[in-house]
Amino acid sequence: MAECKIALIGVGQRGYGYIGTITKYAPAAKITALCDTSAERLDEFAASAGLDVPKFYNLDDLIAHGDFNAAIITVPDPFHCEVAVACLKAGKHIMLEKPMALNAADCRKIIATAQEYNRIIQVGFVLRFHPLYRKVREIAASGELGDILNISASECLGVMHGASYMRRWHRKSANSGSFMLAKCSHDIDILSAVAGARISRVAAFGSCRFFTPDKLKHNFCSECPDASCRFRFGGEMVQMTAQEKASPSVKKFDLCVYNNDKDLVDHQITLMEFENGIKCDFTLNLFAPVAKRTIAVFGSNGYLHGDTATREILLTYSDGRPARTVSYAETNASGHGGSDLDFLREFVHCVETGSKPEADLMAGLASTVAGVAIEQARLSGQVVNIKPEDYRLSE
Repeated sequence: MAECKIALIGVGQRGYGYIGTITKYAPAAKITALCDTSAERLDEFAASAGLDVPKFYNLDDLIAHGDFNAAIITVPDPFHCEVAVACLKAGKHIMLEKPMALNAADCRKIIATAQEYNRIIQVGFVLRFHPLYRKVREIAASGELGDILNISASECLGVMHGASYMRRWHRKSANSGSFMLAKCSHDIDILSAVAGARISRVAAFGSCRFFTPDKLKHNFCSECPDASCRFRFGGEMVQMTAQEKASPSVKKFDLCVYNNDKDLVDHQITLMEFENGIKCDFTLNLFAPVAKRTIAVFGSNGYLHGDTATREILLTYSDGRPARTVSYAETNASGHGGSDLDFLREFVHCVETGSKPEADLMAGLASTVAGVAIEQARLSGQVVNIKPEDYRLSE
């Protein structure tokens, strides 16, 4: 069995989360290198995480001199393809944070390289390990609800989490692809898994109606005297160095959410049809008092409703059976309802044994293909068809 020696590439918010999960919950995974282009950020990260391992300030040096056989890649989305391909060519297995890439062509470059060098890719769809969605998938596939006809789902972000997208690098679609791709590629993937099929056509309606520039008072929160603003920056969803915390405006960390330097939506509804005929609606909300995801699955014999906030699934039947409730517990305190830990454990297991991860090459490509089509539908106001050949793994 091969030892899993991991290099973390990119020490931003998500990198912090993964390292925290590994060091606290999965000590068998060995972190042997860290890499980031910011020396100050990397040095502070290593110190705060208590990691006395070699640090590299560019990818070439890491690949040339780092002692690792697997990489966790959490760089910003536009650089996923470049970093993933370089690691794969160096013979490294990779866990690539979602989305796999911003377009299908880059996904296929990653896939072709992984296949050429016979390396493992796990894509960061941690919801596949969430206890709610595991149970929902099990029920939907069991036939308990009869024929599955349609699905209704939502992602409700807490106020400051949602607002953070209005000021972070995600705010520009050139960097993020779209809100659906950058954030809700999780949901695209898990809904396809629940439906048991790929998406065949989409429609979408969304815009920026609330975070509009006419409300702008000052460019940066540090310049603004309005202490009562509920979107006032407090360091949410970013990792800053001590110097950046002292002067957050230098790199626009505390950019006002009402800025005119963004083209991201602040609400959206997406309609999907899957290749097996199941229909789905998905709602994105950025202003929830309690952050949560919900899902309802409707079948010919009844329906279920699941809620990550209540940690319950309510099943109601139309064939005379009494309703029942399925409760679940989160088994650990890692991110995404405890699913981060099981996700990372699977990655380590795959590296050690050569087995295939659940969120694999096809999952990464399929989510990007659908995410791009959804944004095309939103911008055009048209229904966009996704043909089977759009999901081909190679050019």
